[in-house]
Amino acid sequence: MRVTPARAASAAAQGSFYLLAALFIALAPAPARAQSGGVAGQFLSFGVGARAMAMGGAYYGISDDATAAYWNPAGLAQLQRKEITTMQASLFQQTKLTYFALGYPTKGGSTFALSMTELQSSGFEKVDAVFNPATGEAQSVTSSGNFNDQQRAIGLSWGKNVTETVLFGMTAKQITRQLAGSSDNTKSLDIGVMKTMGTSYRVGLGLQNAFSQTTGDTQDKYPVVLKLGNSLRLFKERLTLAADINKTLNSSFDLRFGGEYWISRWFAFRFGLLGLPSIQETDFGFGLNFNSFTIDIAQGIHDLGSSTRISATFRFGESRTNLTTTEVRAFVRQGMAAFRQGNFALAAQKFNQAQDAAPGNQQVATMIARLGNVTKYIPQATGGEEEQTFIRKGAIAYVDGRDLHLSVNALRYAFNKNPHDQRLLNFLNMVEKEAGVHDITRPLEGPEQFTLIDQKIFDARQAIYDGHYDDAVRRAQDVLDLEPNNVTALEVMGSAFFLMDQKDKAVAIWKRVLQLDPNNKAVLQFLQSVHQ
Repeated sequence: MRVTPARAASAAAQGSFYLLAALFIALAPAPARAQSGGVAGQFLSFGVGARAMAMGGAYYGISDDATAAYWNPAGLAQLQRKEITTMQASLFQQTKLTYFALGYPTKGGSTFALSMTELQSSGFEKVDAVFNPATGEAQSVTSSGNFNDQQRAIGLSWGKNVTETVLFGMTAKQITRQLAGSSDNTKSLDIGVMKTMGTSYRVGLGLQNAFSQTTGDTQDKYPVVLKLGNSLRLFKERLTLAADINKTLNSSFDLRFGGEYWISRWFAFRFGLLGLPSIQETDFGFGLNFNSFTIDIAQGIHDLGSSTRISATFRFGESRTNLTTTEVRAFVRQGMAAFRQGNFALAAQKFNQAQDAAPGNQQVATMIARLGNVTKYIPQATGGEEEQTFIRKGAIAYVDGRDLHLSVNALRYAFNKNPHDQRLLNFLNMVEKEAGVHDITRPLEGPEQFTLIDQKIFDARQAIYDGHYDDAVRRAQDVLDLEPNNVTALEVMGSAFFLMDQKDKAVAIWKRVLQLDPNNKAVLQFLQSVHQ
């Protein structure tokens, strides 16, 4: 609901174009802008949806609800459920803007939408004037009633995932205008593309009025508008920042910036600016989300005063991703059962079947990728032996991904039981590197009877001899992670702290040794020497 002169949208771009780049352009000095008042279809640049308008209209790279039919039709492919949204806005001087859209996702991956955007201005006075042909001055002016200005756009939109990361969409519009006794209509086509890059950045590119044809009482031409939108999601998607550049061919451009922060699951605060660096409008608002129902309110402040926009959205029906829920859950259940039993290859097969049924399920895709790293080294670890049990624990912790050090410790313990298992060692080394472990486990270098514990204690002692006390503490801790009551490791750690002049820590560790081994004469002598 822009009450400023219309600015038509966006700038073309190719490949990766980051949000910071858009902000850099937005904050750079802008050339003088040609005023665009009077451009045909100006009401279609006002913007729709209180959520989008509270963000300054920086919505082209977001467009994840039914208003995508207006902004970027490619974004319709993000809809998971059927969705109805409507907006009512009071602008100025008996002028109202109304928007309605119905989004309908299908099982095949396409989403269709029917939308209407309507601007009504009433209360214009109609007059008849008689002019003096000699002077050109009005001789008489008489009122002959009132007339209205009504402009309406009916749109049919389509959006679809063309790849896993690229969305494409189009909106065909029928635009009509009635002003007193004059009327005309226009057919036009909008085209949009959206690409997801990584987990948090999204860019949208498109053309508004890429094709148009007008008939009736006008020779006005609808301008072609280039659009570029960027969005960046941060803090586990609670904060979204967006920046848009909109460029009318052979005319002006506008810049928009906005943000949205979900303070809680049901409440969001929004802010935005239009026309950087020369601010034309400041926007703010909030949204309330009640599961299937959302209400959004936006307030715009500009030269002519302020404008209020209110939107309501209702989502209904089964989620598109749930259409195959039963099948996916069955495969995931079978995969988890095989995984817990240590049959990693079978688990990977079941998860792959789940992904085939639901290609967009990122959780399943992540699990498949990590399971692939497991099966590359260890196809299975079944049975009740201690070694197999700890391999399963390590693999499960690795695939879960939340505590890789837990995985490292379990796999080290398993390797300690069988230090000649080269495949297990390779898997352990891979997990250690991913976890950022400093001391990578290596093949045993001592006598044949050496175990991993023996090797770690040997290395810890050698570190003390070499004066590397930090390394000695770290290697002793590796042993204690596997065997918390290993007296020798505690002795070595206490000695390292003592030599680092951290006597309080040394005494605490030596007292722990005496709890485990009260007859340890060496540690008793150390404690006596410290207290003397």
